[in-house]
Amino acid sequence: MYHPFSITETLSIAWHILRKNISTIAVYSLLALVIIGSSGFLIYNVLTDDILKSIGVIVLLVIISFIFLGFVKLIFQLIDKEYYDFEFKDVLPKTKMLISYLILLVIVSSVAVLITNVIKMLEDGVLQSLLGIFVFLLIQFFFLFYFPICACFIVDDGSGPFESVSQSFKLIKGNFLKYFLLFLLIELMVFLGTVTRIGMIFVIPFVNILLIVAYRKLIYSHLDVDDDITETV
Repeated sequence: MYHPFSITETLSIAWHILRKNISTIAVYSLLALVIIGSSGFLIYNVLTDDILKSIGVIVLLVIISFIFLGFVKLIFQLIDKEYYDFEFKDVLPKTKMLISYLILLVIVSSVAVLITNVIKMLEDGVLQSLLGIFVFLLIQFFFLFYFPICACFIVDDGSGPFESVSQSFKLIKGNFLKYFLLFLLIELMVFLGTVTRIGMIFVIPFVNILLIVAYRKLIYSHLDVDDDITETV
C-alpha cells in the first residue's frame, strides 16, 4: 500500500540494510579507503612536479567520484536484491553517470568560487562579511542537502546534471520539513562521528545509506504504488 515519507521508517530501513549487509558494505568501504588513501599518498608525497601533481589531483577527484557512485549503486542493488541477484559488474558506475556527476560537481564548485571571489572584491565591512557567511551557508546547504539526491537520480534514473537538480527540487518540495529534520539528524551524526574520530568509519557509510533510502522513500511518497522497501523489511 501507499506509504508517506517517514523519518523513523527511513532510519529503520537504513539500519536494516546496514546490519543485513554489513560484510559487503565493510569490504567495499575498506577497499575504497585503501584506494583513495594510497592514491592521495602517491600524489602528495611521490609526485614532485607541479603539473603532474595537478593532474594527479584531477585523477583523484575522478576516482573518489567513481567510488562514491559505485557505493550508491551498491546500496540500490542491496535494496533490490530481494528480487534479483547481482554481480560485481552491476555495481560499477556507467561512464554517463560519472560524467554527469563530475559536470554537476564542477559547475557548482565553479559558481561557488566565482561568487566567493566577487564578494571578496567588495569593500571590507559588515556587508562583505554577511554576504560571505550567507553564500558559504547556501553552498554548504546545497552540497549537503540537495547534492546527495542529485547523485541518486544520476545513478538510479540515468539523469543528466541539470535534470538531476530539477528532479531533486521537485522531489523534496512536498516533504521539505521532514527531509530538513533528517538533514539535521545526519549533521548531528557526522558531528558526533568527527568528535570520536573512529566513529566516522561507521557514520559515513550509514549516512550515505540513509540518504539513499530517503531518496527511495521520497520517490514512493510521490507515487501511488506499493512501497517495496517497507514491505521487505
